Amino acid sequence: MVLSACSESKNSVPSLPKSMCWGAFTGNSTASLLPHGGKAELVNKRPFDVFGANPVTYCTLYIDGDARFVAWAERRRSGKGTEWNGWALHRGTRIAAGDEGFVWNGGAGSVFLCERPDLPRNLALPKSAKYVELELTANRAPETAESRKTLTTVMQQYVDFAKRELKCANGTAP
Repeated sequence: MVLSACSESKNSVPSLPKSMCWGAFTGNSTASLLPHGGKAELVNKRPFDVFGANPVTYCTLYIDGDARFVAWAERRRSGKGTEWNGWALHRGTRIAAGDEGFVWNGGAGSVFLCERPDLPRNLALPKSAKYVELELTANRAPETAESRKTLTTVMQQYVDFAKRELKCANGTAP
């Protein structure tokens, strides 16, 4: 999906879709994290199902050909206390999103337990693979308290979306 700014001006954020990345976000909820540009292109080739054949899925919003917003999800065998990237641990702040969440300049991450007793378990999907890690990257987002607040809100929405979409028996966050 390619969208252009009405004025074709590189002094504003390009026109964004109302619904982005499997319907997890709205363009309006992410606009303040994005740089100015002339053209936005949303690339979302995999369904949101980390318990299926692919344990990883992602969605990327490109602005003028550069990846500027990425939503990523991965099935994991570890939950709280998972190995976070160094940036999250050293520069991040804990947030209330999932079982454990962090926000840092330009990104946010969360991990949560997703109980799925309905899934057939085998070597490809062992019983221990019941956690989901989510990450958001907003490349070139301003390094401000407001951006961190926006990333926190968007991550909380992403966790709620993921729990619903993945049909986690333990439900969505309160």
